[in-house]
Amino acid sequence: MCNPSRQRYVLGDTAMQKMAQSQVFLSGMGGLGVEIAKNIVLAGIKALTVHDTRQCKAWDLGTNFFVHEDDVLNRRNRAEAVLPHVSELNPYVQVTSSVAPLNEMTDLSFLRQYQCVIVTEMKLSLQKKINDFCHAQHPPIKFISADVFGIWARLFCDFGAEFEVLDTTGEEPKEVFISNITQSNPGIITCLDNNPHKLETGQFVTFREINGMSCLNGSMHQITGKPCFVSVPPSLPP
Repeated sequence: MCNPSRQRYVLGDTAMQKMAQSQVFLSGMGGLGVEIAKNIVLAGIKALTVHDTRQCKAWDLGTNFFVHEDDVLNRRNRAEAVLPHVSELNPYVQVTSSVAPLNEMTDLSFLRQYQCVIVTEMKLSLQKKINDFCHAQHPPIKFISADVFGIWARLFCDFGAEFEVLDTTGEEPKEVFISNITQSNPGIITCLDNNPHKLETGQFVTFREINGMSCLNGSMHQITGKPCFVSVPPSLPP
């Protein structure tokens, strides 16, 4: 199981709480699918259903680390073959398998019990049908489609029309040391030793360990220009 304190630092409490309440449907237990299953079970979701209708084949031995030779010889379903191995990764996550047919004729209403649907190794027409169904729900079911083809990979995400992306770059937060803040509005911040802050207009900064303007500590403000203009209250105590 992942280190919870480290994971909380990276994801934040809100994301951790949502994840712990999430039930996920994952179709396609090939190399990519089993890797996704391993990661989200270790992360600590509430429940996972692994789905596949294919039997274990010889090439699965080279991509799926939970498929063994006896699975191939016995022609086991891939979802059933990986189920015990995925389950033992985290005893706090309920993991089940499904081998039910999933095609254009399938009634997708069973997906309403899930907060997220992930599909791999699925033809495009069926992906579109499942995505349309998930998008139409209230609230929408988060839909992820992914595949790997040798050195090439693709990823598609649809989290609904109201989903807001707060982290546009995926980069780690930057830490900048400052030496002075003016009391004008907007306030002008001088970085320590006049070093460039390398932040961009529109980004947000959070202050901590500020002396003399302690009311700024813990507050968030938006950068409006350079060298570093932020919208801070004009009448701050000295």
